[in-house]
Amino acid sequence: MTVKSTRQRILDLLSAQDQLSAGELSRALSVTQADVRYHLSRMEQEGLILAIKPRRSGRRGRPARRFTLASRTKQDNYDLITKALLNSIREKNSIEVQKIALHEIAEEIAGDTDPVGPLGRRLMNAVNLLNQQNYQARWEAHADAPRVIFDRCPFATLRPDYPELCQLDSSLLSILLSEAVIQIQSDAHLPDGICLFNIH
Repeated sequence: MTVKSTRQRILDLLSAQDQLSAGELSRALSVTQADVRYHLSRMEQEGLILAIKPRRSGRRGRPARRFTLASRTKQDNYDLITKALLNSIREKNSIEVQKIALHEIAEEIAGDTDPVGPLGRRLMNAVNLLNQQNYQARWEAHADAPRVIFDRCPFATLRPDYPELCQLDSSLLSILLSEAVIQIQSDAHLPDGICLFNIH
């Protein structure tokens, strides 16, 4: 079996996920940030990847630079077709029909999921499936009800213009768990960009 180099593993991760920081790559690959930054610097010089200008979050310190494949910015038009489809759903339908359409999309994403067994097992299975689809998902036990946390949603770059994608995520979790799911819109201790769902 061929062992992939750190460089190739970075390219694979950036191919699977739209953009990542050096810290996120370091954690995903279990290598030091210094090692990751060395490879990122070389690949940026070679034109394989591009650094994305960080957005100010309002918190102290400089925001982390994020990286994406250079080829994606030149060739892929996924955002274009996705925005067109979302606009079509939004403009031609009532709110209720939009929810139905997003639920049907969530069913497609969930595939042939059969959520059976104890809730803990269903949560583990759901998190595993979501992480295969480029979420960074995890779950935590709480006294009132379990929570599912998305440290990263693959639709995050579209969410400012299409907040209804949060409904898609809620529907997807509900299908994967066969449980009612409520998204918590804000939580004082959570950093920006993290999505939190209560399971009921």
